[in-house]
Amino acid sequence: MNSVTKTLCLWLLLAIQVNAETSGSLEITGSYFPKSLDQSFNTNITAEAKVMGYEDLSDFQLVYEFIFRKSLNDSGMDIVEPRQFFLSKTFGEIDAYLGYRHTFWGVVESRNLVDLINQHDMAAGISSDNRLGAPSISFEAYLGSGDFQYWYIPRFRERTFNEKNAHPGFGLPVLPAQFAHTRGSKAPDHAIRYGNSIGEIDYAVSVFDGTAREPLIRVEEMGSILPYYEQMRSVGLELQYTGDSILYKFEGLTGTQGEEDFDAAVMGTEKTVYSIFATQWDMGLIIEYQYDDRVQALIDRTLVSGIRLTANDEFDTSLLVLYTVDDEFSQSLFGLEASRRLRNGMTLDLNYLLYMSDEQNLPFNSLIDDSELSFTLGYYF
Repeated sequence: MNSVTKTLCLWLLLAIQVNAETSGSLEITGSYFPKSLDQSFNTNITAEAKVMGYEDLSDFQLVYEFIFRKSLNDSGMDIVEPRQFFLSKTFGEIDAYLGYRHTFWGVVESRNLVDLINQHDMAAGISSDNRLGAPSISFEAYLGSGDFQYWYIPRFRERTFNEKNAHPGFGLPVLPAQFAHTRGSKAPDHAIRYGNSIGEIDYAVSVFDGTAREPLIRVEEMGSILPYYEQMRSVGLELQYTGDSILYKFEGLTGTQGEEDFDAAVMGTEKTVYSIFATQWDMGLIIEYQYDDRVQALIDRTLVSGIRLTANDEFDTSLLVLYTVDDEFSQSLFGLEASRRLRNGMTLDLNYLLYMSDEQNLPFNSLIDDSELSFTLGYYF
């Protein structure tokens, strides 16, 4: 983001503080990379501030979320931008939105195939859920018990990448992206989604036509990385059955990307065991299967298993452990997320990622360098 845009963000933020309802957070993250290569740093400290809120105007509501992030060792992580900054207005059963906006589509735990509106902020980390705001015009209509959405995104946002020796990084410089569409990043996207429920089953159907969010990564002869974004047309399906103590989930995506047809799906279940060992803790048992036959998929078939522990205490203590392995049990990923509220609006989060691979030519072998242990101390106001 250029200096003019940064200055505009700060000016807008100061201007809307007068009468707005505002909240925010400040987070300090310390990261250690135990398997870092010699040319990469093995520790990093990142500071991130968010300011969010809304203000009721005469005929509209203004909603905003600004993010400011600074990294000690990786300038690729530095960012100042409005993750959300939009005007909304209600017309009967229809809500209209104009500006930078976030949404989330999907039901499964391990990978949300149908979540195609917002670009991934890859510089924030492989395991990060951070998404870039989508400049858009969108509508939501409430049709009985169902919800219909339409999105028009006039400009594509590229995925963010770190510096060449950072984490996650390719070890090579990243060139400016290229696009299959002749209009490049100015090619518009269109998306629709309808969601509803039948008894215990929640479902949603979506259609996307535009630039694929995940680029093909090409290694150029000059020793650099070239992201290449293809055009994609797809149909997505979300299903979730909710029982007394069990969830069955499915996400499917089918369509055309570039010149090739593709199919991808994630399906699984989560069983909750309440009051384990006669305590107030609940335990969720998770198992999911992933399939993706697209070229950019690191692995086409994976099995994910995990445990979610919830303390149900005043500090919202929780723990999530996930283990991902390919269908030949030759490469795997172990992930752990733990969080707990502290006193006076503070939180403490622990994250651990460990990549493992039996052979050097497997995709996860190139990610071993990005195995990470991090602690985040947050303050919310």
